[in-house]
Amino acid sequence: MKMMLKRLLRLASIAALVSVSAAAASAGECAADASSEECTESDIPADEELNISIENRSPFRVDVYYDDGEYGSFISTLEKDDTTGINSYLGHTFFVTRHGVKEGLFADPGTDHEKRLNFDVTQREQAFVVPENSGPSTNPCQDRFSICKSQAKSGGCERSPGWMIVHCCESCDPYLNSSELIDPKKRCSREHLKTPEPAWKPGDLNKLFAKWATDEELKKTYGLQVISSPEPEKYGATWENAEAGSPWVVVFDNFLDDKEVADLIRGGELEGYERSTDQGAVSATGEMEKVVSKTRTSSNAWCMTRCERLPGVRSASKKIEEVTGIPQVNYESFQLLEYNKNQFYRSHHDSSVTDDTPAGHRILTFFLYLTDVEEGGETHFNKLGISIKPKKGRALVWPSVLDSDPNYWDKRMYHEAKDVLKGEKRAANHWIHLNDYRTPNDWGCTGSFS
Repeated sequence: MKMMLKRLLRLASIAALVSVSAAAASAGECAADASSEECTESDIPADEELNISIENRSPFRVDVYYDDGEYGSFISTLEKDDTTGINSYLGHTFFVTRHGVKEGLFADPGTDHEKRLNFDVTQREQAFVVPENSGPSTNPCQDRFSICKSQAKSGGCERSPGWMIVHCCESCDPYLNSSELIDPKKRCSREHLKTPEPAWKPGDLNKLFAKWATDEELKKTYGLQVISSPEPEKYGATWENAEAGSPWVVVFDNFLDDKEVADLIRGGELEGYERSTDQGAVSATGEMEKVVSKTRTSSNAWCMTRCERLPGVRSASKKIEEVTGIPQVNYESFQLLEYNKNQFYRSHHDSSVTDDTPAGHRILTFFLYLTDVEEGGETHFNKLGISIKPKKGRALVWPSVLDSDPNYWDKRMYHEAKDVLKGEKRAANHWIHLNDYRTPNDWGCTGSFS
């Protein structure tokens, strides 16, 4: 039945809608504050398919979810004044959140009449409205999902403190004092996170790349090539326009073996590729909205539990750790990328001017090509004029910060993924941070709540 429901829900279609005011309830439409008993039609068979509709009159883009008793099953996104029709069954419940985050919406937020917007299916041709006065609760410590209490009792608050504090704050309060830690200024303070010393101090960037450039074993084992460097003649930079003071760009021509490549590709398939997103506004709880990117058309996946267990994935990360000397706690999980024909990622930088978050700057990008590409798909550094062609097993590495000050970006390192003109491009990258990334991420201090 659950699988049937999911298939039906994916076929949700646009339908007409009327109001859910108390007066309208008598016409067969249930108000948001009406009890189930007031609106239930007792003669409806349990297996009868019912048509319902939801209209968004709030000022927010909203996401509609079916309450599956766990974390909710996504149905659709509604713009202001949009309506969606859904095939459902008696007793099912739906809820709405602010788009891009799972922050539930309430009617009359901040008043004595504040009420979470849950829509219970109790009759035929039922219509629901997300009213104009909807918004997030003024009390940020809320349980967003039905499963929160059971997850908290089973140790979920301690296993995933950041995610649980933000999504199951009420249930986690006895375990983590989450009503206090829901404030990211407290949860994400260096004192609370016990942030260790940074991976680099001034001068360490050049030391690492210079060590690579003079290591004959690296050249022999991984095919190291210096493309650009601050001293191009000394380190044999191959880029013809390299001059004194140029940034470091290096290639390890055969960094990955076939098993590592295969497992990284397999990891993306296990996790599931989705349309790439950009980072949007940050909420009061530190949750960053995901917005569909207008400058990148690729799909990506994040190498989490199932992917990270694959031997080749572990081997690739360990190899990067050994080469850089930077511990894996400073790494974001592998981002796995898929570019099909005509897909691209326009000019961007992997860091920002300054970064005062606990994890600090992305200081290094370790970019891995998992396929050859027949035509196109190059990584192009816009301000340098350097283009690197994808090649299976190749690693491309560059810094995003200055050697003289690892807390400040290097504005020269803008780059783009050129359009794939023929073939398919698969790739993976570790972004490596100045500070421990894993601990802030566990506590919900990186904007990500996967």
